[in-house]
Amino acid sequence: MKFIITSLAFIFFTISTLLSQTHSTFYQNIVDGVKYDSVLNYLKKVELLGVKSPGTTALVNAKSWLVDKYTSFGYSNIQIDTFTDNGDVLYNVIVTKTGTLYPNTYLIVCGHYDSKAGWSGDSPGVNDNGSGVSIILEIARLLKNVNTEYSIKFINFTAEETGYTGSTNYLNSIVIPQNLDIRLVFNIDEVGGVAGQINDIIKCESDQSSPTVNNVTSAAFTDTLMTLTGLYSSLGTNNTNAYGSDYMPFQSAEYIITGYFEENQSPVVHSSNDDLAHLDTSYVYEIAQAATGATLFLAQAYENSNIIGEEKSDYLINVFPTPVKDQLYINASVPIYKIELFDVQGRMILENVLSNQFNNTINFSEFENGIFHYRLSDKNGNVLKSGTLVKTTN
Repeated sequence: MKFIITSLAFIFFTISTLLSQTHSTFYQNIVDGVKYDSVLNYLKKVELLGVKSPGTTALVNAKSWLVDKYTSFGYSNIQIDTFTDNGDVLYNVIVTKTGTLYPNTYLIVCGHYDSKAGWSGDSPGVNDNGSGVSIILEIARLLKNVNTEYSIKFINFTAEETGYTGSTNYLNSIVIPQNLDIRLVFNIDEVGGVAGQINDIIKCESDQSSPTVNNVTSAAFTDTLMTLTGLYSSLGTNNTNAYGSDYMPFQSAEYIITGYFEENQSPVVHSSNDDLAHLDTSYVYEIAQAATGATLFLAQAYENSNIIGEEKSDYLINVFPTPVKDQLYINASVPIYKIELFDVQGRMILENVLSNQFNNTINFSEFENGIFHYRLSDKNGNVLKSGTLVKTTN
């Protein structure tokens, strides 16, 4: 995958959303379900499958194994994006979990499952990128029966090692023609660390490249990812630039991206030594916990809980459109008393008592383009819903 990591001093605007990124007991209970043995067994299977380069039986077997795993978790909406490149038949594996409030807006959680064959030795790809595949599988297993406001696409791309071939094909043949509404691309690639070293930091990657239209938004999501990583794992974080993996075709097409990459970069990827013995399985397990917590938040998972004695939870509060241009609409089946709006520096720029507690329109035309955090409360000050909005004139 990546050959050189460039650390750039980059100052992120922090959204006041840190108000909403408090530790969730509900999320923690799900994160606690991450199983070390499951992660280890996924990694062992990746190694056993062998060199998964284009045109190999191993790649076909890996595709079939992934489909079998997702099926065993209970998923039925499994799509195989089959295409041909340089005479080789290739397969992206796409699993869709439908959201309850925004079923047509997607959080993509992705990582490639192919491995490198080349001059430095044919690689089984246990770190690059069996580590990412294992984490994505574990997240999918745990979230199968968890309600999320946004839809999730768990995607295992093929042929990343030949130049993002699989992700590029998916973008050009499915995303763009179908005009898919993508909230965020969360890429997990090469997160196994180095055996024998202290692996306690994970790189969180943001878009720092041209085109720059979504760089600020990517930075905000990455800042959120760093916070969530600290909430649901013992890992430290280091922010860095995104490059060299399957989020880059999306970045070039002006979608919002973020990602994970190991802090201690393995010296044996793209070689026959990219095996189980050369990575840190405990590190992969910790990242699986962090990534599960992050996915729960980014997809806005919620618990079926009661509000004011009725079966009305925050997913019945609809805040739209996103992104917003001139008017923001709030429709709810529970009484909302007040809206608060914050800018990216945490300053309150709006505090309104709502005239109608169930249907309201907020004028956004007076605000500059940018990122905002909102908070909706009842009369007792209880936060019923909070989230992030992007204002745009496009």
